[in-house]
Amino acid sequence: MTANPTRHLLRADIGLLLSYLSMTNSDPEENQSTLTVSQFIRIPLKRIGVVIGKGGSNRQQIEAKTLSKIMIDSDTGEVEIRPLPELKDPVLLLNAKDIVKAIGRGFSLSQSLKLAEDNYYLEIIRLKPLTGPQQSQIRRVKSRIIGSAGKTKETIEELTGCSLVVLGGTVSVIGEFEKIGDAKDAILNIIKGYDIENVLSKLEELKREMKKEEQKLWKEKDEIVEDEEDIETKEEDIFEDFEE
Repeated sequence: MTANPTRHLLRADIGLLLSYLSMTNSDPEENQSTLTVSQFIRIPLKRIGVVIGKGGSNRQQIEAKTLSKIMIDSDTGEVEIRPLPELKDPVLLLNAKDIVKAIGRGFSLSQSLKLAEDNYYLEIIRLKPLTGPQQSQIRRVKSRIIGSAGKTKETIEELTGCSLVVLGGTVSVIGEFEKIGDAKDAILNIIKGYDIENVLSKLEELKREMKKEEQKLWKEKDEIVEDEEDIETKEEDIFEDFEE
């Protein structure tokens, strides 16, 4: 059931990586050790304040984590993310873009900053291609995903460890590589009209299986440690016998 999430590279992303590869293969004397390809994204005007934060605090946190400079046009919602001279890893610039995109989709700063970590991903599910253009159908599907008093959404988050935001015509998910696919599959099944209780039961089953697998791995790790300790003890005994 778990789908492997991937970062879909846009043309700008590909250009960024090509720029980086060109830089690393160039003459060191000509290489200025900087990435020059800026990233651009547009976010809803009402979310600009969250990106900036009080006194610019949110923007400063994003910039510090991703070694970037964030420029925002408050009239259009256009955001330019420029690499700082010390930036060497192009992935950080893509992380900055994902963080801003996540805030634009309704996530809090703390939720969005998880995307600066290696194992966290953002998935955005656009409803119109799946439900059709009728607003009534989109509203109905959003209500099913959220559930009464937000219960369905909260249960998906609890069972997968992911964060969900239902905003406008999208459902967005932030989560770890191993879990985000399960959350996405559950959402897609709800959109398709599957029984919600069955969808959530499947998630519970997957969570139990994952917990068993984790316990098995920990047990195997403990056994390896015990074996290593036994070997060390035997080596010490042999060494002591040799000294005698």
